[in-house]
Amino acid sequence: MYLSVQYAARRLGVSPHTIRRWTTSGFLPCTRTAGGHRRIKQEDIDELTHLIGGSNHLAARLARERELETLVETAIVVSSQLEVPELLREIAKQMTTLLDAHMCVISEYDPATRTVSVQAEYDDLGNRTVDTMTYTLSQFPMARRAIEDHESITVNAGDLHADPAEVAIMRRDGDKCLLIVPMIHQGQAIGLLEVLDHQRERRFSRQEMRLANALAGQAAVALHNAKMFAHLKRSDNDVLALRHAVQRIADGHAALLSQASPHGVLQAAADLATQALDAMSCVASCGGSTAGATNAPSGAGGGGTTQTDTAHVIVSTAPCGTSQLALTLTLSRAAGEGQAELLGLVAAMAAGAIAGLPVA
Repeated sequence: MYLSVQYAARRLGVSPHTIRRWTTSGFLPCTRTAGGHRRIKQEDIDELTHLIGGSNHLAARLARERELETLVETAIVVSSQLEVPELLREIAKQMTTLLDAHMCVISEYDPATRTVSVQAEYDDLGNRTVDTMTYTLSQFPMARRAIEDHESITVNAGDLHADPAEVAIMRRDGDKCLLIVPMIHQGQAIGLLEVLDHQRERRFSRQEMRLANALAGQAAVALHNAKMFAHLKRSDNDVLALRHAVQRIADGHAALLSQASPHGVLQAAADLATQALDAMSCVASCGGSTAGATNAPSGAGGGGTTQTDTAHVIVSTAPCGTSQLALTLTLSRAAGEGQAELLGLVAAMAAGAIAGLPVA
């Protein structure tokens, strides 16, 4: 049975505005009618009235306000983090503290591949364990239900009706209870919070579930904001790198024009491209002549990344008489915004410099 906002407010001794605020923030679960009106489950109201013996409405108000204070404090802590690693740690800390649990696993969901990837796993002391697990929803029905139905699910190791695959992992790791909470942002599941208890099987109270779901909602928004912040930082770094590259290319134009031979132009072009675009190496070729240059990339022009074992190659060509001049650039990371176009500019400048050489 579902109650209207006005009736729920009378039962709890609070104003309808307070009921609406609680439902909007997620502290008090509700559904909506086709006309958009809030409806609250009788069971949620009964739980509160039971706590106060059906008489002291002030106690119910204080219970809700304690939840509000807890979640406001949590929201302030979580929303203050914009760096993803620190944010993941704070989310895990808040979840394990609020639910008196031992471990929190934070995963990201990719709807395109229907896979869940573990991003971080923290114990209740804030220590991070290494876990790079990635799995498909078809492998774990409970996780699929949480993602697809936006439903929080409790799994106990002794539950005979639980998913065998999930229980097998729990028993392997010594877990007694698992709470799976979906992170929802703008109506879409973006990941999961999985809270683990090593010592006891549990049935979480309605208050604990409200807290867990509200924190998951805060975590979803905070993660979205942190990723947007990281994207903007990368964009700013790319713009700065492009400005430096354009300046270096402009300064290097004279060196291309001062060369006395095609090979000299190719060597100058390879040097220029390598330095301007912070590359590992560049090979310049035209009409059977080849020149190359190498460099130790600083990473400053690509968002602060460092050299890895994976190389990324971009190639630009330009007409050069009856041949094609080609620049093959090797980067220690994926090409940034505008780098391919700037390599094409260097190739065109080099081709123009060769075309301007006196005919031998």
